[in-house]
Amino acid sequence: MLKSKYEWLPPDIKALTSADSGLHPEIERLFLARGLDSFIDSQIAGASAPETWHSPFAFKDMQIVVNRIKRSIELGEKIMIYGDYDADGTTATAVLMRVLRRLNADVDFYIPNRFTDGYGPNATKFQQFADGGYKLVITVDCGISALNEATLLKDAGVDLIITDHHHAKENLPKAVAIIHPELDENYPFDKLAGVGVALKIAEALLDGELEDDDYILAMYGTVGDVVDLLDENRTIVKRGLKAIKTTELPGIQALLSIADENQYEMDEKTVGFAVCPRLNAPGRMEDANMVVDLLLANDDEMAYEIAVEIEYWNNQRKTVTNQITEAAISQITGKNLSQLKAVVLHNPEWHEGVLGIVASKIVDKFGIAVIVLTTNEEGDLKGSARAPEGFDILQALVKNEKLLKRYGGHESAAGMTLATTDPTELEVGLNTVLNDLTINRTMTFDLEMPLAELNLNWYNELLQLAPFGPGNQYPIIKLSGAKIKSVKRVGTKEHLKFSVYADKHELDAIFFNGAETFVYLTNEAKFDILAEVDINEWNGKKKLQLRIRDLACDELQLIDLRNQQLNTEFGTKITDAFIIDAPLESKQKVKLAYQQSGAKNIVLKPLNPMTMPTREQFVLVYKDVKKHAPFSLRSAHIEYFAKAGIPQTMLTFIIKVFVEMGLFTFNEGIVELRSTDQKVDFETAPSYISRKEKITVLEFLELATADEILHYLNGGCNEFEL
Repeated sequence: MLKSKYEWLPPDIKALTSADSGLHPEIERLFLARGLDSFIDSQIAGASAPETWHSPFAFKDMQIVVNRIKRSIELGEKIMIYGDYDADGTTATAVLMRVLRRLNADVDFYIPNRFTDGYGPNATKFQQFADGGYKLVITVDCGISALNEATLLKDAGVDLIITDHHHAKENLPKAVAIIHPELDENYPFDKLAGVGVALKIAEALLDGELEDDDYILAMYGTVGDVVDLLDENRTIVKRGLKAIKTTELPGIQALLSIADENQYEMDEKTVGFAVCPRLNAPGRMEDANMVVDLLLANDDEMAYEIAVEIEYWNNQRKTVTNQITEAAISQITGKNLSQLKAVVLHNPEWHEGVLGIVASKIVDKFGIAVIVLTTNEEGDLKGSARAPEGFDILQALVKNEKLLKRYGGHESAAGMTLATTDPTELEVGLNTVLNDLTINRTMTFDLEMPLAELNLNWYNELLQLAPFGPGNQYPIIKLSGAKIKSVKRVGTKEHLKFSVYADKHELDAIFFNGAETFVYLTNEAKFDILAEVDINEWNGKKKLQLRIRDLACDELQLIDLRNQQLNTEFGTKITDAFIIDAPLESKQKVKLAYQQSGAKNIVLKPLNPMTMPTREQFVLVYKDVKKHAPFSLRSAHIEYFAKAGIPQTMLTFIIKVFVEMGLFTFNEGIVELRSTDQKVDFETAPSYISRKEKITVLEFLELATADEILHYLNGGCNEFEL
């Protein structure tokens, strides 16, 4: 039996439409379940699917923004765009820079440095802008909490336009205008990323004449900020993916070249896994201004040079992340996780820029809340928190705010600076808050289908739901009663590859970070599987493959750890199991012990080989004892018999048999011969019979298949009993 990591929740099934859309019935249900009825209607009508797009002037302050920016352009005023150091903030900055340059504005940009400026508007920088003659500052992807900084600009006679999408506090900054979808009741969609907000301003300034490359930049920021891919966000990503196939923007082409990605085959997954991490890397490791320079570059050679530098920082980010993750995991191994809902990890040498990534990896591996801290230049403990579904890490921080200087975030992610130098204080405080919390990790599947129906035609229909992401997650398929074969560990043994089959149908599968299930994937058992379906292309051939998300087996399984290396690796990790190892008195006793155990699995451990002494060995011992007795089993005698091919354990057994048959006595290490002329059959001695039973069990467990062992232990018989 293999328990699933998650509680599996069925989909919210909706009835089919009355008319035939031509889609596979289960995919049609999926469209309806996700509120994409308009797509079904367009399919039935034979029309193209509609796109959602709103007027930028639905924002109540948009006309004010347009008027103020155009006035600055007319007057030749200097404009400063102040962004953020992540993919959303840098692409938002690039979008507005491109548009304002098209309008001949005198515009510059600044991306704050994570390590020296901190997050969001910085008072020192804002004062420098005022002193430098800038008359208008526009924030993108930040600024909604900048109360003091806004007042500073106002007092200096500099106008401020705030564009943001982050959670706002009760009091708002004093600005000429605020464009914020969550705060604006007039705007019909409140989930735009920071770059989405910048794109709406660009659209308003250009009277709707956006360029294809603007959508590409907006797509990068939208995917990178992991916002819901619904409504306008869905449209932005679809338009960006279409536009990227033909773009000649030097920065985009250089970035894709360095990433070794084909612009003609880009999808939202490639953007999320290959492009956005590179856009985020400089801000995490060094300085994100180079990202905006790349996106604005007009020269191929310059763009390529910047892309090479970004790739360097991305590689540094990966190396540092892996090193810190390993160190963090080593700290966790010393903790009693069964008693903890949250852990706090600290090392003063850890790089601040990757702590959020490390925390996410820890959550994925251990399923607990985690805070990862370093020590900054001021000597404060500073870091990131992440939590699995069902936790509210922000509320846990609120209830421990006496230990914090600063903090902010939401349910599953937060950042903080501690007011204490002892991280264990915070760990104790968090666990006190979370102690009574019952965590149910759930995963909802979208479709339950037989393996035989998963083919390329079905997959192409499924792709019409794209782009996938938060709010429109990649569909998860449930397969029931499938078998698994050809299991291999790949990568650095942390991932698994295998085949899933049912009847005559078979698909390859990859299970990332699934190594802990390796020994459970037995050939004989049937599994229920949750998986995504995608394409694996090799040598020009495209095949469907399963990307495993979770799996379970309700059957009794025999976990074969007879290989010593596997036993060392997995032997202590398998619980609720009947362990078959020495001593093994008889097959019947093994069967009875198992049947009384009520265990969910059977684990077969490495078994030390055992042989029966030959008749010649019995004779040799008898003759030597008869010739030299009485004698003690000193090292000289033991060595003598060992040279004759009778090791000490076997010698002890032979002497015991002769003692049981009345031929020897053995007291306090002294062997003596009893005077008897009676012939005896040593095969009738209790020790001989017991050893013979043990050898029979060992032979059975060594030679039998898992099916034969399971059949016997569950009450059946087999050839070894005949």
